[in-house]
Amino acid sequence: MKSVISTRIINNIHEMKAIRSSWIELERNAQFKSAFNSFDWVSTWAEFYREHIEKLLIFTSWDAEALVCVLPLYISKSNLKTACFIGSYEPTDIETCSEAQDFLIRSSAVDLSEPMSVIQSTMRKEGLTSIRLSNVSPNALILSAVQRGDVPTTFSPVRRRYLVDIPDGAEKLIRKTKRLQNAALRAGMRICQVTTEDDLERVFDALITLNRKRWTSRGYKAIFDAHVFREFHRNIARKLLSKGNLSMLYLEQGSEVIAVNYGIRSNNTVIFYQSGFDEDKKPNVSPGKLLHSAQAQKAREQLLSHYDFMSSSFNETYKQSLASSSEPVYEVEIHKHKLTWVLAKFKVIARNIKRRLVF
Repeated sequence: MKSVISTRIINNIHEMKAIRSSWIELERNAQFKSAFNSFDWVSTWAEFYREHIEKLLIFTSWDAEALVCVLPLYISKSNLKTACFIGSYEPTDIETCSEAQDFLIRSSAVDLSEPMSVIQSTMRKEGLTSIRLSNVSPNALILSAVQRGDVPTTFSPVRRRYLVDIPDGAEKLIRKTKRLQNAALRAGMRICQVTTEDDLERVFDALITLNRKRWTSRGYKAIFDAHVFREFHRNIARKLLSKGNLSMLYLEQGSEVIAVNYGIRSNNTVIFYQSGFDEDKKPNVSPGKLLHSAQAQKAREQLLSHYDFMSSSFNETYKQSLASSSEPVYEVEIHKHKLTWVLAKFKVIARNIKRRLVF
């Protein structure tokens, strides 16, 4: 039997903090959830990125006094006509790239027609032309919700997600990197995991240094040099660690950290987020590949379902060579008017034709 629910909209950080306990209780019991719609991720992002936020639009659905569904959106100061999923569409030099953008929801018994109706009426009230999500998986609940509700929506495949399936894909990757593991051992290197706050402070600083060295040597800006991005991740990493959801592995030689893999536990998956390693270190044991293999092994030990390389470009050959499966990642845009929907559909068709011609 479907639940009868009412939907309330959270517009600021104060209102969000007032429902913290209900949100965390929902996370504990939710059938469908991810790290990127958790209270910690959303509230921390809202605190650190507040100067880019015109207004929060966090749709919360309630069954009596129990929170059963959350969709965290915001309106950016740079685009007052579009609402976006939290942690996306910021300036590119500080973009957090929230993955798996979708509802946080207690179970499939929750009727999404009511929150979808409120979302559409809120678009009219706020003068929005659209709602955009930049990173949506094929099995996302929001896709089925807009299709069932006949909501004018465009879907465009924009990236691809590469996955190591557990256990078979992990076993294959571990075998593939066995020679590298042996070379690292002979060189006195060891793979460690961040387990304490002291570990985290030391290894996070090493991640920043190694990431900066790698990218600036290639002529690119280092994303951790941006204060808001760096301090958001320093803060959220502490919270992830306290909840057992940080999977930060590092390669150490003596007391020197020479490579770091920053992963996030999200439901039954570990998602690779950032890395840094010393490319000049000898012998070259392919530290990036070595730590990917170690993350997959950890995921297997924890009986998870995947190690996720995060969404990537369509022609990402490196991650493809390590993965055992992949899926498309969609940009989804919900439109207020059918006319803008039709125009957007033509743009999507043209973009897809261009992509096929290129590839």
